[in-house]
Amino acid sequence: MTGTQNPNRLHSHLAHMISHETTIEHRLEALIPIVSAHHEVSVLLTNFQVLSKAQRQALEFRYQTLTSGIPASKGTMSIVSGDWLSYTADQPISTSLQDVYTLLNQAVFGYSILHTLATRFLDSVMIAEDGTSQHLARQHTQSYIQAVQQISRLLHDVVIWELDQEGLECQCTCPSCGIGICLCALAGRSFLREAWVEAGPIADDEGVYVQLPKQNSATTKAGLRRGAVILAVGGQEIESWHNLQEAVWKSQPGEEIRLTVRLEAEVLEEVAIVLSQE
Repeated sequence: MTGTQNPNRLHSHLAHMISHETTIEHRLEALIPIVSAHHEVSVLLTNFQVLSKAQRQALEFRYQTLTSGIPASKGTMSIVSGDWLSYTADQPISTSLQDVYTLLNQAVFGYSILHTLATRFLDSVMIAEDGTSQHLARQHTQSYIQAVQQISRLLHDVVIWELDQEGLECQCTCPSCGIGICLCALAGRSFLREAWVEAGPIADDEGVYVQLPKQNSATTKAGLRRGAVILAVGGQEIESWHNLQEAVWKSQPGEEIRLTVRLEAEVLEEVAIVLSQE
């Protein structure tokens, strides 16, 4: 094959992603009024909508640039109609992986909610060594995250395989591809890994954020309210929420636990919590 191969697959996928970004944008527009009662979520979704719109516009500009003057060919998906069926028919393997990837991520989201609910309603490691809803949420989340990783490792090779099946040779001009060693899949995987690393870990909280304390609890009596951040316990900086758990477990009823707390901005305060003797 020569370098003049029809790039219809590229054009189709650009159109597909424009349709997908449009769907995200419209869905966010509908959801923003619903979440208005929670300021942080409302701001987050609004920012996501701005991001999605900007990405859609960038994709549309690139699509128009690439297809200007080129008549639509068989299999090209319409941006306006968002015809997912024709797209799936052309690339059944990678599109099937996309469907599974989406379902698994939805399940991870659901199990994350289940984990929090199980903790709040005491169906957790605090009452049993195994078999609780929290245990199941952890096990299933781990399984599905591993499955998502497996798809991520495989996807780029699958796309190259599909292109090979269509007889579409690599047109990249990098040194390795230039001598016939295609690095397109490896480059894609490497970038995906770098993007996840760049985004940073999920659990990177500074200290322990105080949710609404129980009524008449030692924390409430000490004057702490939702939004305070515990930075240190007993003079030791908190590196993980386990540090706070350990300090509480080691303390006896009637003992005092001294916390370094940030109440607002950079204002720090020492707070003493006396453990109940009941």
